Amino acid sequence: MAGSLSTYKPEYCEIATRVLEGGESLAAVCCELDISRPTLYTWKDTFPEFAEAIAKGLQKSQRDWERLGKQGIEGEIKNFQGSSWMFTMKNRFRDDYAEDKKDDGKNSVIEKLLEKL
Repeated sequence: MAGSLSTYKPEYCEIATRVLEGGESLAAVCCELDISRPTLYTWKDTFPEFAEAIAKGLQKSQRDWERLGKQGIEGEIKNFQGSSWMFTMKNRFRDDYAEDKKDDGKNSVIEKLLEKL
């Protein structure tokens, strides 16, 4: 049975990190491992090394997306679409890029981006 706890293998950690650090999503990890999203979450809750691999992969993904934005802002990418990039960042990396409705705009997305650059 694909995706059961018994089919989990430690080498899936490396696969998950590789997929995520390539800028892909958790859905892509699920496709690569031939599992469902609920199975991914079960494995994350059950196997600490898998949870760590997912966390590291997501951090590497964010790093690469931020580098892409910096290159675009600096004019290194022809026809860079800043608004599309920002939409992606706000939705993929909500902890760092979602607009905080509680702060009355004092910590805008742009301010957060400039802090990272």
